[in-house]
Amino acid sequence: MACRLAPEMKTEMDSGVVMRLPSGVDRFLGESGSMSEEEKRLLPEDTEMVRMRYQTARYGAGTSDQVEVTLVRAGAERRSIHRPEVCLTGQGWTLLNSTTVPIEISPGRFLKVKDLYIERLIQVDAGPAVPLRAHYLYWFVGDDVTTSSHAERIWLTAWDSVTRNVNHRWAYVSVLAKVTEGIDPDKTGERIRTSQETTDVMVRLIKELVPKIQKDWMIAERKGV
Repeated sequence: MACRLAPEMKTEMDSGVVMRLPSGVDRFLGESGSMSEEEKRLLPEDTEMVRMRYQTARYGAGTSDQVEVTLVRAGAERRSIHRPEVCLTGQGWTLLNSTTVPIEISPGRFLKVKDLYIERLIQVDAGPAVPLRAHYLYWFVGDDVTTSSHAERIWLTAWDSVTRNVNHRWAYVSVLAKVTEGIDPDKTGERIRTSQETTDVMVRLIKELVPKIQKDWMIAERKGV
């Protein structure tokens, strides 16, 4: 009965995110990316996706930082939004560790994101396959709620539908960057970064990006909260 009485899917005006990624964030400049053929095959047709590959200025070989940001918003079919761990495994990544990281977006206000430390083998020239590690940070955004937990997102979907007459049109933001330590910078075009240095770069980008794409933070910033 609760499912039958649930309200209609949220419209553009009610969505908790703006489906545009800025061309520049902090010291990064962006280049638009597109949905892969695999993503087109797996996701419902009404799924919305925007992607930007951000890169800092280069001052010679192996001196830039590169970060990929993807914003996905569900259409009428709820399977557009799912646990990213599932897709990563399908893409050949192995999960090494999973933690929740609080990021201070503004003084005293934190955004919790999930940090997946992942690895997969890559082929470099004609040599043997070598491990490539990366950090994949993500979080879910509803109408007026944010969570880094897939289980909590499912609970909020059911609870808010019944108690608040809110049917969240969920989106999720993901941020991916490679750990370049131990990899020839001539091959990656990036500076050599440890795992910690990589997450530091990602956190800096997220702090600047969130108030530009997430409406609750945009409102708070305008009010000076």
